[in-house]
Amino acid sequence: PTEMAHYAADCWDAEVFCSLGWLECVGIADRSAFDLTCHAQATKVDLQYKEVLDKPIEQEVLQLQKKSGITVMKAFKKDGKMVKEWIEALPQEQLAELEALKGPKKVDINGQSFELTPDLLQFERKKEKISVNSLTPGVIEPSFGIDRIFTVIMEHVYYARPAEEAGDDKQKRGVLALNANMAPYKCCMLPLDQRIARHEKYISLASAFRSELSALGLSSTSDEGGATIGRKYARNDELGIPFAITFDFTTLEDETVTMRERDCMQQIRLPLREAAELIRDLCAGEAQWEGAFKRFNLCLAQ
Repeated sequence: PTEMAHYAADCWDAEVFCSLGWLECVGIADRSAFDLTCHAQATKVDLQYKEVLDKPIEQEVLQLQKKSGITVMKAFKKDGKMVKEWIEALPQEQLAELEALKGPKKVDINGQSFELTPDLLQFERKKEKISVNSLTPGVIEPSFGIDRIFTVIMEHVYYARPAEEAGDDKQKRGVLALNANMAPYKCCMLPLDQRIARHEKYISLASAFRSELSALGLSSTSDEGGATIGRKYARNDELGIPFAITFDFTTLEDETVTMRERDCMQQIRLPLREAAELIRDLCAGEAQWEGAFKRFNLCLAQ
């Protein structure tokens, strides 16, 4: 459980609970500055971010003594320059660790192993003015198991709605209870029957309503088949569509429609001109179904 990749400074896992128990679905690795540091060393190119300060600041820095640098180069011979430059490029925290060294320490530099000893390393503290703040950006790397996430989402939101005891149809109905803001289709347009579907006014109203939904960034579909309205509702519940707009004979007279919510199966009657914005608000979380149900049912009662 404590083992990490060689490039990682730290790692975290995100897990989700499902029928298999807790399942890892996201891995997040703190790669620190590993990537850019390796690229900079290999290409001999400075990849640090430079921030020019408005006002220079004075700070104390720890650095390798010039005499100690020569000692390091002599000790490691042909690799001495590389080791010296590696030490000089270390951040202050790691230089402080080397300064406090009590015994030999093995370090890996460009794939080679070297042993540093306290007698080789002599440091000094100097005051210097800093006008440019340099840093090597770190990297946080998330890794998502899309297949696991999708499987668990489906497991969490898909269920079978019990058949109505009073009805003739005893078949259980599947429901894909996706949150409205993530459902692929936000709305389905349903003509009550084929007579409505073939009516010129329905065709005109449905076209205008579809354009209004599109203008608000809402995806929609329609079901103009010959099935009963109950079966159309059931089909679209299983597709995860949160709202259904039903066009009936009253729609042809006063341009009002029935709007049904998938999960609670409640219905409201409202003017078609208000339906698109209401769906947008419901999907965005700016309105709640309970409020819409109370508002439009009250209007009907009056």
